[in-house]
Amino acid sequence: MELSDRLFILFYNTLKACFEQILWLWGVFFLIGFALYFISNLRDKAFAESVGHKVELYLTGWIGIPVHEMGHAVFCVIFRHKITDAKFFSPKEDGTMGYVKHEFNPRSTYQKIGNFFIGIAPMLFGTVVIYALLGILLPDYLPEELTGSIAETGWEIFSNFFSFSNFSDLRFWIFIYLSLGIASHMKLSIQDFKGATSGFVTLLALIFLINLIANAFLDFGLKSISVSYWFTTKINVLLSLFYSIMLYALVLSVLYLLFSYSVRGVSRVVRSKGKNLLAK
Repeated sequence: MELSDRLFILFYNTLKACFEQILWLWGVFFLIGFALYFISNLRDKAFAESVGHKVELYLTGWIGIPVHEMGHAVFCVIFRHKITDAKFFSPKEDGTMGYVKHEFNPRSTYQKIGNFFIGIAPMLFGTVVIYALLGILLPDYLPEELTGSIAETGWEIFSNFFSFSNFSDLRFWIFIYLSLGIASHMKLSIQDFKGATSGFVTLLALIFLINLIANAFLDFGLKSISVSYWFTTKINVLLSLFYSIMLYALVLSVLYLLFSYSVRGVSRVVRSKGKNLLAK
């Protein structure tokens, strides 16, 4: 085989591996992320049209917004960004609820990749916090052994929710309320998306380089790596747990959206009756 053909196959296999890994690691994440974004916008609009957006802040914002901003701050520390200013809960008339301002060294690849994780941090950190709350408040709900299947992991955890005994368990309702507050504010803002995009480009370049080196070694006869298989298996298990919690957060967000629509519906009926009384 000619050198040009081998190089073509090398680059083809590298690009294929990159695409599969990005889809495997981040595909479901981004789908849930966009769904949370649109659901949150519809919910906020429904509350604004009925009881006002401030009511939503008192219902869930007091817990969800600080967790959202803490996620940014934690990943700033992990990726060695300098936090210049932070407000974990500071609602403003312009719609700002809180913020974390940070600086980084543009010559550092590690810190540039950090922009991606800092941008998506509210979803990552929010999921971890919900899991921690589950372990603290409802430890018996956690499966003893995890598999690589999202469906199986999710069912093992949340099938326990379908029990009449939960209605009398205060810990269950505390978990539902706190996780609802966190889930309803896990959505990424436009600024979060912009920050994540800049870091994602650098992350893609790094993933491509790693795959290129790995595939080059494979061309020299390295056909199997047991450590790689073990690592992939562990990642599958972690992803199944992570996405199970995220799907739970998505379900809560949908239910909260339906609640906001019911509030708007009741508000419209009350206003309509009020206008009819005034007209008489």
